Amino acid sequence: MEFAIALPILILLVAGLLELSRGYAAAIATSDAARSGARYAAGKTALMDGPGMSSLCKLVTADLASLTTNVSCPLAPVGHAPPFTAGTDYTSPTGDQAVVAVYCGTSGDCTGTPNTLKQSEIDVYVYYGFNDLNLFGGLITITGSSKATTSW
Repeated sequence: MEFAIALPILILLVAGLLELSRGYAAAIATSDAARSGARYAAGKTALMDGPGMSSLCKLVTADLASLTTNVSCPLAPVGHAPPFTAGTDYTSPTGDQAVVAVYCGTSGDCTGTPNTLKQSEIDVYVYYGFNDLNLFGGLITITGSSKATTSW
């Protein structure tokens, strides 16, 4: 009798732990993708141009491949520094979709010419639409972000 009462509670606890671990893994993946995108965009040497939005989007998409294949990365960066606003600066992600928002500082499109844009700010944000088993309310947006300073 006691087992019949305790079993549903135990099942909910185990399901909740599994959902939290999935959400935590998604948070790590979005944070890692944003960090490597910002490092890539900012890490070019002073002798080279910046990589540009297309290359940045390819790198972030590849980093998110273990999480989702549905990645929206616009080729035009956001025109102002963070914070970014959903619906204005980026589209809100749907379930199992990642949306990337990038601010390229004074370079405009994350490209630069040697020695002219040093110390420009690069901000990369990755928003992921996490679908849980409706234990925590359904769709949750998980955000990963990173800020870097250009060397070009």
